[in-house]
Amino acid sequence: MFYTTGHKSADGKRGMGLGLPLYRAILHAHKGAIQVLDNTPAGSIFRLTLPAKEVSIHE
Repeated sequence: MFYTTGHKSADGKRGMGLGLPLYRAILHAHKGAIQVLDNTPAGSIFRLTLPAKEVSIHE
């Protein structure tokens, strides 16, 4: 589930590989969606969508 590639970042920082799996778990719990788009000429765009619902508070 969590891993990093051998690719080195330009600024020398390495991620832990936790970001997208955490987003995925949150989105799954709230019935949201994740979409990956190409960001030409390089990279990717990750679009995260959560449903908007009106809630009533019972006190």
